[in-house]
Amino acid sequence: MAKTSQRIALPGDALAHDTGASAGALGLLIAIAVFAIAIVCFVAESYFLSMLAVSIALLCYVAGGEMIKLVQSSLTVFFSSRHVVENAVHLGNTVAALRKALYMKRDDQGNIKLGPIDEGAPIKLPDNPLVRELQSVLRHKKGQEYTEYVAHHYYVDCRERYDHFHAHLEFVANVMPLFGLIGTVIGLIGMFDRLGSNTSVENLAPELAISLQCTLFGAILASVYLSAASRFEQRIKALEYDYEILVHALDVLVRHNAHVEVQA
Repeated sequence: MAKTSQRIALPGDALAHDTGASAGALGLLIAIAVFAIAIVCFVAESYFLSMLAVSIALLCYVAGGEMIKLVQSSLTVFFSSRHVVENAVHLGNTVAALRKALYMKRDDQGNIKLGPIDEGAPIKLPDNPLVRELQSVLRHKKGQEYTEYVAHHYYVDCRERYDHFHAHLEFVANVMPLFGLIGTVIGLIGMFDRLGSNTSVENLAPELAISLQCTLFGAILASVYLSAASRFEQRIKALEYDYEILVHALDVLVRHNAHVEVQA
């Protein structure tokens, strides 16, 4: 008779589930409140503020409790070149040092003056948690798969956050033109309601303004959110390049039984 495996519930599991659920519920409540403000601004003919509030409400809805992290991370990746997760910073610094250590230097004539590393050669790397863990793995000769597993831990945390935030911003960018179209349809409906024998340009101008402004502001906000999302996409590609280089470099170190030395 086949045995059914059952996972024992840990004390922290329910707490983590409740925390995530409460953060999602809080994001939904904030989104509803902001959306109500957007409706008030629309009635008051403040169309840009209305569309802006709609975009913020959508962002609160998809981000939930991560809203503050999303704003902080967006500002970081937009105005600086550093990663938002410390582990990714360690990965980048380690990759830069490995590329410098493993690169074959050439003279002015193109001849190799410093060739490939020798068997058991020492490799000096910056002092950070990733380097210390790799040093321990290589010292105990755990092999390529174990070193890749250690490196992947430093890669996946930042990649996961970038993927989530990119998806959130891209969602808002894709939805905002639809809300602009809704405002356009509302304006056109009001304009058609006023058509009659005594119709003048002055009577149709407010509804026409609603149509054009909602479309314009929806497109502008979609462009802003899409630009912010593209920054996360660029960081994902850079992080993937660093991780790929690190995996190949670790393979070289394992094959040559290199000794990692932590720089003071």
